[in-house]
Amino acid sequence: MSALPEPMRARLAAKNAMPPMEVLREFLMGDVADFSLDEVRDNLAEIARGSTRSHERALAAIEAVLTDPPPAGELLHLVSWYANRALRDKTDAGAAGFLREVADILRDVITEATPGR
Repeated sequence: MSALPEPMRARLAAKNAMPPMEVLREFLMGDVADFSLDEVRDNLAEIARGSTRSHERALAAIEAVLTDPPPAGELLHLVSWYANRALRDKTDAGAAGFLREVADILRDVITEATPGR
């Protein structure tokens, strides 16, 4: 990272310092909302051909949020609003299940893009 120009290093440092909920919101809005899970997988696989850094950051954010959940109702709001999902199970548990599915997709895409790692 030291070979990068200062503005790029600063931007990367800021991205890496974002709280998990913020990372997750950004990921859900940009990479999940309005796509089927199959389309999400395909899009993430395409991005992973260049780098898996953003995928690893999103996966870490999902794992952090599921390990230390936000107050009641926030997971459901997060998934309903930022991922634009109408869940059958309209509870935080249903939202957590959806996030676990997305985490599985991320793990698979990262593994496929970085064999032997």
